[in-house]
Amino acid sequence: MTSVAVGAYPRLRALLRQRGAWYLTGPQELATVIGRLERLEREPCAELARPGSRLLLLDLHSQSLFNLRLAERSRGADEVSIFSPLGARLLGARVGEQVKLDGYGSGWRLLLVQVQPG
Repeated sequence: MTSVAVGAYPRLRALLRQRGAWYLTGPQELATVIGRLERLEREPCAELARPGSRLLLLDLHSQSLFNLRLAERSRGADEVSIFSPLGARLLGARVGEQVKLDGYGSGWRLLLVQVQPG
C-alpha cells in the first residue's frame, strides 16, 4: 500500500498535514478506478468526468469554487490524479453529483458543477 497524498490537490495535501490523516490505496480502490475507466470507454457522454476533463467544483463547507483537471498523473497544482483519493471519486462523476472524502474530520464534500471535455 502507498500513500496517495503525492500528486493530490494542494488543498487535500494541506488537510492531510493538518489533521494527520492518510488515505491508503489498495487493490480494491485500484480495481474501482479500472472499472470506472472501462465504463467511460463504453459511455461517450461528455458530462462524465474523465481523464483530461476540466472540472469546476464547489467546496460545500467553505462555499468556494475551484477548477481542477482530472489527469492520469498529476503534474501541477491544478491537476489531480485519478489514482488519488479525490481523483478516484471524481472519475466518472456527473454534473450535480456530490463527492465525499471520508476520514478528514467530518469529511470533505464537493459538488461537481461543470465538466469541460479535455
